[in-house]
Amino acid sequence: MDWYYKTIRFVPTNCNNEFLAAKCINILHGFSYRYDTRSIGVSFPNWCNETVGDRISFVSIEKMTLDYLLTQNYFKEMQDLGYFNISKTLIVPIECNFACFKRYQKIDKSSAAGFHRKIKRLAKRAHNRGEVFDNKKYNIYKQCDIGHYHSLAEESKSKGYGFRLNIQRTNEVSINNIPIFSSYGLANTAHTLQSVPII
Repeated sequence: MDWYYKTIRFVPTNCNNEFLAAKCINILHGFSYRYDTRSIGVSFPNWCNETVGDRISFVSIEKMTLDYLLTQNYFKEMQDLGYFNISKTLIVPIECNFACFKRYQKIDKSSAAGFHRKIKRLAKRAHNRGEVFDNKKYNIYKQCDIGHYHSLAEESKSKGYGFRLNIQRTNEVSINNIPIFSSYGLANTAHTLQSVPII
């Protein structure tokens, strides 16, 4: 099975990599729903502790779908303005390393806002069962181990609010015959845990 990739390099030296990566992922998200596909993943070849890096790669075993994604107006306009340098579609070398970029929702659940969402949900369930809800049973200061992640600002067009897309890189390698990603191009628990080439 051949993997194909197209890499976008953010040309400006002093730019907000997370902002540009978030916009690219947002375009992929819309494309994934519009064309009912989950075959394209994202890879961050220059990922480090400080930033997601100045490159984002879109990877897929479906070359035509990958090519069509990069014809979206946003990518063309950013390339024409000199902000993006977009590679040709290339085959991933056999010796390429793989890693997993997955949505990291643990950080959302451990925040104060996440705690309040949980309390509200539990109170509603108790009310529906006809029970009295006692929120004193729940400890807001529960500690959890939060690993390294990067957070991208996204916007839900269907729900009309902004949210943080937290992404964690792991060295788990899981390659499936038919790779399936989330609409954001990430591995998640709703689908198979799919690794991507680091290219």
